[in-house]
Amino acid sequence: MIMWYRLLVISIIISARHFCHAFYFQEGEPCSFFDTMNITSGKQDQNGNFNFNGEIFKKGTFATYNYTIENFTDLVAAEPHIRGCVCNSKPCIRLCCIDEEADENSTCISTNVLSVPTHDEPEEINLSGNTYGVLVGRPCPVMYKLIPEEYDDDVWYFVHGSIQLGNGKIASTQDYCFAQMALNDTQEKITEVLFCYHSETDVRLKLYPLGMLFSLPFLLVTFCVYGLIPELRNLHGKCLMCYVFALMILYTSLSIVQLESESFTPDTYPCKLAGYSVYISVLLCFFWLNVMCFDMWSTFRGGMRGRGGDKKRFFVYCLYAFGTTFLFTATIFIIDHLESIPQKFRPLMGMTRCLVQKNIWAEGIYIYLPISTILIINITLYSITAYRIYKVQRETSAIRNGDSQKHSKMDADKDRFLLYLRLFIVMGVTWTMEAISWVVDDKKFFYASDILNCLLGVIIFILFVWKPKVKKLIIRRYRSLRKLPPTTSQMQSSGSMRTETSRISSGVHGGVKMVEKPMLEVS
Repeated sequence: MIMWYRLLVISIIISARHFCHAFYFQEGEPCSFFDTMNITSGKQDQNGNFNFNGEIFKKGTFATYNYTIENFTDLVAAEPHIRGCVCNSKPCIRLCCIDEEADENSTCISTNVLSVPTHDEPEEINLSGNTYGVLVGRPCPVMYKLIPEEYDDDVWYFVHGSIQLGNGKIASTQDYCFAQMALNDTQEKITEVLFCYHSETDVRLKLYPLGMLFSLPFLLVTFCVYGLIPELRNLHGKCLMCYVFALMILYTSLSIVQLESESFTPDTYPCKLAGYSVYISVLLCFFWLNVMCFDMWSTFRGGMRGRGGDKKRFFVYCLYAFGTTFLFTATIFIIDHLESIPQKFRPLMGMTRCLVQKNIWAEGIYIYLPISTILIINITLYSITAYRIYKVQRETSAIRNGDSQKHSKMDADKDRFLLYLRLFIVMGVTWTMEAISWVVDDKKFFYASDILNCLLGVIIFILFVWKPKVKKLIIRRYRSLRKLPPTTSQMQSSGSMRTETSRISSGVHGGVKMVEKPMLEVS
């Protein structure tokens, strides 16, 4: 547990460092480092203004800097030099690099004129003129090329130094840069826009992985408790362990990728590996939720189940969950290598980001369609199961007659509510919010989904571990490992669990079936 919280503290420090990217000010500096250019070779006049290549920087718009920023976040000491706030008096544009920095795979601008689309006529930008300030350098470590020919959201227009995307969002010079790309593998080059994959100013992208790291210790404890206590290692307990394990892999993978995005550049093996890891763990989570739902439905459908059959059933469940996940993963791998399929319909795993490419077709086909299908099946099974529980409890109350007074109505309602709540949460309410946020594309839904997902580990811990019966089992297991004698209350509770059964009406012709009482509890 201590190890996980140490990791959380380290992650907070890393996140804070990343968050400062767009707001890098030191005391006495007139503007952000990323909005400045080196003007040391210019001259200061008698009025205190600074002249650099014919451009006048008034007093208060330039300062002496004794550092530079490397790797987009690291402040490195440097010889004192003068930097001017080039964007204070006029709009700026950003070039990924200039021709002097070119290499054999150059995307550097090698011309003084850029032709960019606007809402009216295309605009010719003279880089050596005074209309726009020119910033040089990529604004973030992970960038991708906008492809307006294929994706509506990638359509862009130049608006006074900013980029307006097809979805209406405005991107500043800290979100994009202009580059030159070869046209169809020829010597001819055209101007393209590289766009930041992760906006470092978006708090959500940094707080979300920290929230997932917060949930990890609770998931780990839940996994260990169900793995170490024999009484909990029944069929349902094993299914829960598989689900929790997949969730731990998912949270770990997502947290690492989002907190250390500069180490996972798109179209690299680490990025592709991380993408497949996230995709596989997401599918495993959903398929194990589906397994648990089916298992609960089959349990409350009626009839008894022997322990010998549980091993065989668990093997079938594993075959279904892991096998189906493998088939889905193999399918997207094959599709990714079929050039005959249009690019917008291919997953492009790890090519533009460390997951399936971000467009409505790819995400819809390979992520949200299978997830939605599983959720619909789960909700259907959940509804049938909930009705069955209600019906069984009503019939049980009628059979008991006088015995029913042993339990107050409040206790019965509470138990019923907790049972329904466990079922509902396990069925994936948090993931349903994820699907809604994708369809609606509203930040409020994204935040609600993020909060629920970050708290999922805590919720699972409270529902399945932080319960009186489980805590008693933990204490009993601890005393057993320490070879301590059981307490009187433990001996009494152990005896009652072995002997207590309840008669439950099958609801068909008044017949009665015997079912062990713990079968009515989803622990």
